[in-house]
Amino acid sequence: MVWHFCKASDKNKLERVNERGLRAVYCDYKSPYEELLKRAKLTTLYNRRLQNIAIFMYKIKCKLLPKTVIADLFTCPNHKYNLRNTDFSINSFITVYGKNSLRYFGRHFWSKLNSSIRLEPSVSVFKNKIRKLDLTHLT
Repeated sequence: MVWHFCKASDKNKLERVNERGLRAVYCDYKSPYEELLKRAKLTTLYNRRLQNIAIFMYKIKCKLLPKTVIADLFTCPNHKYNLRNTDFSINSFITVYGKNSLRYFGRHFWSKLNSSIRLEPSVSVFKNKIRKLDLTHLT
């Protein structure tokens, strides 16, 4: 999850290291990266980071994380009304760097997830469903 907010060139380097590892494991130097991922039953590192952010936000929503500085960054609004998509309040940001932070991105990304997935009763069910999804289209 830490690597999600690094430079694009660093993200590409991580994907290339993953690709080289898969090529070495399968001794296949001609197949495309996507085919190697399918053979290994994996997703891209980018998609995996999005899945981890979704799991992290689920744990914060259900108060399953210990009281830490990171968990305190997210506030759940207390409304007496049943409003749509109000698991977290999304604050505005002052600089461009604020948009590339877990505090903003996590809330924004959580609001884009399907409500049927967000309302899962347990972490294990949520993890199983989220690991099967390609979340790259939500960003």
